[in-house]
Amino acid sequence: MTDTAAELSAPPSRWAHPGLRGALWGLLAVAVWAGSFVITRMGVKAGLNAFDLVALRFATAGALMVPILRRRGLAFDRLGLGGLVLLVAGSGAPYALMLAAGARYAPASHAAALTPGPMAAMTALLGALFLRERLPVIGWAGVGLILGGSALIGGPSLFSGSGEGAALGHALFLGGALVWAIYVIVLRRSGVGPLHATAIVATGSALLYLPLYLLVLPKGVGQAAMPDIALQAIYQGCFTTLVGLAAFNRAVVLLGATGAAALPALIPVVTLGLGALMLGEAPSLAETAATLLIGGGVLVTTLARNRRPPPSKT
Repeated sequence: MTDTAAELSAPPSRWAHPGLRGALWGLLAVAVWAGSFVITRMGVKAGLNAFDLVALRFATAGALMVPILRRRGLAFDRLGLGGLVLLVAGSGAPYALMLAAGARYAPASHAAALTPGPMAAMTALLGALFLRERLPVIGWAGVGLILGGSALIGGPSLFSGSGEGAALGHALFLGGALVWAIYVIVLRRSGVGPLHATAIVATGSALLYLPLYLLVLPKGVGQAAMPDIALQAIYQGCFTTLVGLAAFNRAVVLLGATGAAALPALIPVVTLGLGALMLGEAPSLAETAATLLIGGGVLVTTLARNRRPPPSKT
C-alpha cells in the first residue's frame, strides 16, 4: 500500500481533520526549512560554499533513501520519464542550485519577495489548469495577501540599484518558484506517496548532481572543520531534505496543491521570528506588516482548500 493510500484509508479521529493534519505537516516543513537558513549561514561562515552545501545535502539524503527507492522503484507507471524529471528538478538539486545561483546576483531579501509568494500564485494557476482544483474567490484573495506580504519583505530593495546581474538573480528566483510549483502539481497528479516521492527526489538528485560537483564545481570543504561538515550533512540531508520534504509532500496529499503551496510563504516570516528571538533583530514596521499579511494569506488560502470535481463516469 502506498503512503497516499494508507493516509486515505486510515481511520479518522475526532480531532485529526485532514485540513488540520495537512496544516500541521506543512508547518513542520516550514519550521525545518526556516531553520535551514540559520544552519546554512553557519556553514558559509565555516568556509563551505553553496555547491558544497547542496552536495552534502543530497549525498546524505540520497544514501539514506536508497533502500526505499530499491523497494518501491521510480514509479514510471505513474510519472513517466517527463514526470520523473520534473519531480527531481522541482524540489531537488536543480531547484536548490537555481536559488543558490540567484543569490550570487541578488540579495536574499529579493528571494523572499520573488520565490514563496509567486510559488503560491503559480501553483494556484497550474492547479486550476491541470488538476481542475478550482480556488474560490476568497482563496485568490489569500494568494494576493501572500504576494503583498512577500513584496513588503523584499520588494522595496528590488528597485534600489542592486548592481549588475540583479535581473538574472530575479529570473533565477522566479524560475525556482515555477519549477517548485510544477513539482507540486506533478506530485499531486501522480498519486506517488510522500515518502516515496522524497526518495525519488533525494536519490535522483544525488545521482545527477554529485558527479558534476566532484568533476567541475568549486569546492570549499577543505577549509571547513569536520564538525561543521557533519552538521551540514545531518541537518541539510536528514532534516531539510528528508523530514522537510516528506512533511510537505504529506501536506500536498491532505490539503491539495494550492493549499499546501501556500505554506512555504511562511518561511521568511518564521525566519524573521527566529532572528528576533535568537539574534535580537527586531523586525521593522514593514516586516511586521508583511508577517500579518502573509500569515493571513496562508490561513485564508489553506482554509479555502480545493476539492477535485468528481471523476467523470464516461
